[in-house]
Amino acid sequence: MMFLWLPFLFLIPFAMFWMMRSGDGMAGCGMSHTGHTQSPSTNGPDPIEIARQRLARGEITTSEYEEICRVIL
Repeated sequence: MMFLWLPFLFLIPFAMFWMMRSGDGMAGCGMSHTGHTQSPSTNGPDPIEIARQRLARGEITTSEYEEICRVIL
């Protein structure tokens, strides 16, 4: 009875390896099926557009908007 935990000692690392190797287990974590991270330009809306929308909603000031644009560009 004392050694029943031993299979789990090997099963958990194997399951983690299998998930990372196949890429399916990490797909929700920003990883593509090849294991490489996706570039920000192809993943979501334009950052300048997001800043523009935040400025329009009043969440940031004009100076903060200009700073964001300066850093991004």
